[in-house]
Amino acid sequence: MPAGPPTWPRLFGAVMSLQRFLSSLGPGVLMAATAIGASHLVLSVQAGAIYGYSLLWVVVAANLLKYPAFEYGPRFALATGRSLLEGYAQVPGPRGWALWLFLFGTVVQGVGVVGGVLGLTASIAFAVLPALGIPGWSVVLATIIVLLLALGRYRGLELVIKLMMGILLLATLVAFFATPMPLSAARHLLVPVFPAGAFALIVALAGWLPAGIDVSIWHSLWALEKQEQWVAEEMEGERGHLRRSLLDMRLSYLFTTVLAMLFLGLGAALLHPRGLVLESTEVAPTVARLYTESLGEWMYPVFLLAAFCAMFSTALACMDGFPRAFADTMRVLGYRGSEKGYYWGFLLAIYAGSIALLMWWPDPVPLVTAVAIISFLFAPLYAALNTYCATRLISDPDLRPGRLSSYLAVVGVAVMALTAVVYLVGLVG
Repeated sequence: MPAGPPTWPRLFGAVMSLQRFLSSLGPGVLMAATAIGASHLVLSVQAGAIYGYSLLWVVVAANLLKYPAFEYGPRFALATGRSLLEGYAQVPGPRGWALWLFLFGTVVQGVGVVGGVLGLTASIAFAVLPALGIPGWSVVLATIIVLLLALGRYRGLELVIKLMMGILLLATLVAFFATPMPLSAARHLLVPVFPAGAFALIVALAGWLPAGIDVSIWHSLWALEKQEQWVAEEMEGERGHLRRSLLDMRLSYLFTTVLAMLFLGLGAALLHPRGLVLESTEVAPTVARLYTESLGEWMYPVFLLAAFCAMFSTALACMDGFPRAFADTMRVLGYRGSEKGYYWGFLLAIYAGSIALLMWWPDPVPLVTAVAIISFLFAPLYAALNTYCATRLISDPDLRPGRLSSYLAVVGVAVMALTAVVYLVGLVG
């Protein structure tokens, strides 16, 4: 039988302890907040719902092969005092070519990524109040985010989001252990299986686990901002900042990896046997079954609130991250003009473009899948650039990545590039 409601003081105490721990860390928490969204609530659950435990290896492989690219964001920033974008400006070849490549990727992905995460956030709100529809809710949510960014008054909201993410994590752990993964499924963690028709979903999972690789560049910007705070507080030195930031990043990375496996496992255990998949406006009610069947119907509104906050934090981070990266790229390229002007111009462009996209394509599941695939196609390029910056442009050899990390980075770039080529050839063929 499903468990009854927990003792609320104990639950609140556990969530507050988790929130205090997360708050003590650095910009890796922002990475986790950006990552825990569509890749977990949609792609991971959908993989389990359709293919059972067969695609667990994708979660492990994607996170392992992309790890160096994500680590090199804060590593390069704190070892050099510059963002990865400034590192891109020093890559050999035609002047600024790597920055133009990144700018192209930012423009191409900005509307699609924001549209995908807004659509999923709107689908959760739609489950509570369906009168507005997904496009209508998207307009409301996007407008609220723009206002929050304009006012800069979202610290209180950030606390609520962290609390809700804590609740989502605790509930997911309880639900997972209520329906544990069978021992026979463990082999899927290491043994690649390619079910018929799964290649597009495999590529989408690899594209957005733990997050789109753009986040590694954003992370270098966040790390520099956090370093300013640490310097002001006279905390440690340069090496201490790097150690602290890498520990923060690794814990957050591990956290998002494990959570993706839990969501895939829940989809395999509870949705796959019933033939349920995530579709259109039924995304939130279907995912909610992962919790209500294990914990009871009381969990339904709790899940909706926690999932909404997790997705809203992702939408907020994306609507801030893309314009921030765009503005900083224009600065590094040497274009005149206000960074604030570039930021707001690009923000309003993706605001309008994402809403137009959702008016045309209001189904969040295929939209998220398509955008995640596009993100993957850029991944080997960004990973290669990050690797060059970290291994060639950090002057202090003690602050560069180790040999094992460098080898893993090269393997990751090669595997992602080969997979992207195979996917594109299959698409054209």
